[in-house]
Amino acid sequence: MKKSEPIKVAIVGLGRSGYNIHVARLRNDKRYRITAVTDWIEARRNGVAAELGCEAFVDHKALLRGADAETVVVASYSNTHASISRDVLNSGRHAVCEKPIADSVGAARAMLQAAKRKRRKLLVHHNYRFAADVRHILEVIRTKRIGEVFEVRMRSFDFSRRNDWQTLLKYDGGVLNNTCSHFIDAGLQFLGSPVKSVFCDLKHVSDAGDAEDHVKVVLKAENGRVYDMEVSSACRFPEPKWTVLGTCGTLVSNGTTSTIAWFDPKKLGKLKVVEAPHPERKYGNDDVIPWQTEEVPSVGSSIGDFYDNVWAVLREGKPLIVTPEEAFEVVRVTQLAKARSGFGR
Repeated sequence: MKKSEPIKVAIVGLGRSGYNIHVARLRNDKRYRITAVTDWIEARRNGVAAELGCEAFVDHKALLRGADAETVVVASYSNTHASISRDVLNSGRHAVCEKPIADSVGAARAMLQAAKRKRRKLLVHHNYRFAADVRHILEVIRTKRIGEVFEVRMRSFDFSRRNDWQTLLKYDGGVLNNTCSHFIDAGLQFLGSPVKSVFCDLKHVSDAGDAEDHVKVVLKAENGRVYDMEVSSACRFPEPKWTVLGTCGTLVSNGTTSTIAWFDPKKLGKLKVVEAPHPERKYGNDDVIPWQTEEVPSVGSSIGDFYDNVWAVLREGKPLIVTPEEAFEVVRVTQLAKARSGFGR
């Protein structure tokens, strides 16, 4: 196969993700050609096929039997991601799987095994890994701009009442599986060390379904670093999206702009412990920290986007930025969090 030949892609599921994200991203990229689609809604699949000039199939099995495609995007309901992706891999095609890739460690492991057995790529759409603010936080951590980072906090708040399929447990819905997959993946990168312990609290507050709409997860890594994530559809007032605590400073960001305060530890005066009572019964001392403050865009170095990496992997032999093993770890940590919370039992 020529390195310049477009990647032929089929898409399973033409909803918010399949159409608004995957079709929208690929349709005008000359490196890709959408050759086939399927959706359980007939009018939707036929309409998109006519729009794109590609084939429409009644379901994913028919698509895998007849589509002229080397890569298949799985953007169906969350509870079907694992089984359809395995079918794609077993058909000898590469699979682009939406998150969450699975709702169990066993199902996720079976996906990795299928990819290895068939020598095909499992490309997981953890596209938030490529986001400018995530790259920015990673650079602050790696460059020790604020010293050794010991905690990263993530917040995403709103008060809303959803009533779509993602609010139902039977479809693997809920904020933890669907929204938080992005932020857990990012958090695992920030931690830089295997997860040692997990705390989780899940609640169902305002949505119409039975899945959680309020998520609190705290991960502690073997290196001691903590990732504190809270994503809620039941909180009216916002907090900074990112707060990063370091031994020589702090960063806060709304996702677009960061305010960084830091100091040079070499410029600190000596500070000794005084065990005797303060003669004036006061708290504090005369210590002065030489703070510096800067406001910068929350933008790290660009590494392209998810489909830039798909092209690089399939046509140029370059490594995956999001590996199946990393996606598996997201599932493992998510399932551990669910077990800790006891929600839904």
